Amino acid sequence: MKKSFIGIICSLFAIGVVAFGAEAATRFTVTADVTGDRAPYVEQFAKLIEEKTNGRYAANVIAAGSLGTGADMAQMLQMGTLDVLMSDDMTLDGVLNGALGFAWLPGLVSNYEEADAYYNNGWIAQEVAKIMAKNGFIRISSFCNGFRQVGNIKRPVKEMKDLAGLKIRTPSVEAVVEFYERCGALPVMISGSEVLNALQTGTVDGLDNAVFNYTNQGITDVIKHITEINYCYSGGCFIAGAPFWEKLSDEDKAIFAECAQAVSNDFTKFFRDKTQKLTQDGVKSGQWTVDQPSENMKAEMAKISKAIWDESRAKYGDEIMDVIISGEYKTLSKK
Repeated sequence: MKKSFIGIICSLFAIGVVAFGAEAATRFTVTADVTGDRAPYVEQFAKLIEEKTNGRYAANVIAAGSLGTGADMAQMLQMGTLDVLMSDDMTLDGVLNGALGFAWLPGLVSNYEEADAYYNNGWIAQEVAKIMAKNGFIRISSFCNGFRQVGNIKRPVKEMKDLAGLKIRTPSVEAVVEFYERCGALPVMISGSEVLNALQTGTVDGLDNAVFNYTNQGITDVIKHITEINYCYSGGCFIAGAPFWEKLSDEDKAIFAECAQAVSNDFTKFFRDKTQKLTQDGVKSGQWTVDQPSENMKAEMAKISKAIWDESRAKYGDEIMDVIISGEYKTLSKK
């Protein structure tokens, strides 16, 4: 009898349903693509889902980053061996051959108000979601992943000439690399985990990243100068794998999306508050200077951005680039 009972329980776990008396909870898996500040929000999401579904769904929360790279986890979503992932959009773009790259073309948004209007709640997020869905990823929320700024250990950057010759670590994102090349910098594409050592050994002079991520990379005590160029904004989201999502009722899909967005809103506030505090604390302690680009530098960056837009048709197509170049993405976001 014991073996039979244990066998039944094991079978129930195998199909993702665990019985609790007369109730049954469907188990689903959820994690974050990286370790650090996102992990508590995955826990919050799991708890909220259980509450909103009255225990019909319960999460198996997997330790952030324990399943491999972002690409590994994206493939697991597609195969149905992972159900929900909290990730930034750039990570997913790595398995979509750069198809999402239009979302962070330089110059699309310049401040948080525009980011929320055009990206997080507007046309950009809608187009990103369409492309993700075609590849088995269901984008069910939007959160802030910040503006990419330039930080370095050499000198303040206020004019374009100040960037010239600086070796800047960038992600392997075509538009980001091209932007720095046209600014006269020397992009260096290395892993984020290698940035600290690269700064210490002189392999790079600085990096392109959100200030929020400085703690994760261990470089808050190394960077000397930050310039808030706000040339590129990127978002993130909770993503459900299509195999999991298609099993949900319309009612449950609405609950998952509602919970994902509620948690994403909390994370966005945390992200922006932490960024502001890190920036201000660094200035107060004398660790770094924080500068703004001059009006001349802004004008030069705008010209570079436009040139990159004009040359992006071949990669992203007329349908997307017509909307961007005409500025229609702004009006479409208001509908």
